[in-house]
Amino acid sequence: MTLFHRYLGVVIVALFAVIMVAGLGLRMTGRRDTPVGLWALQHWTENLLVVQTVTGLVLLLLGRRAVGIPPAWLHYLYGSIFPLVAVVGGRLAGLRREEREYVGLAWGAFFAFVLTLRGMQTACGEGLAALGRCLAP
Repeated sequence: MTLFHRYLGVVIVALFAVIMVAGLGLRMTGRRDTPVGLWALQHWTENLLVVQTVTGLVLLLLGRRAVGIPPAWLHYLYGSIFPLVAVVGGRLAGLRREEREYVGLAWGAFFAFVLTLRGMQTACGEGLAALGRCLAP
């Protein structure tokens, strides 16, 4: 289950990056409406984040702990609670806008991207080299 948790984290970080870049691209092209595909991608990324959080809780209950260099409790905050708050905030910001809803989604994805990436880093250790070693098969 640890490999599943690890690689699902990579997928989630990548999806948040896609949402963020798509929002930026839509803004740069001046589009007013939000594509249905972007809402769907946001929805499925949120679902995967919930699955990731539940998987992490199961691992925690089974006695598995994050062992990175920073305090381990940061992994739990950066990896689940903060990104969920960022995603919900981005979705609410998007829904409150009458047009360009994707701006809220993109900002939420930006913060969730940074936080989930930081959550991975707290579990793997400081630096990109440690992150790369952690993700290597």
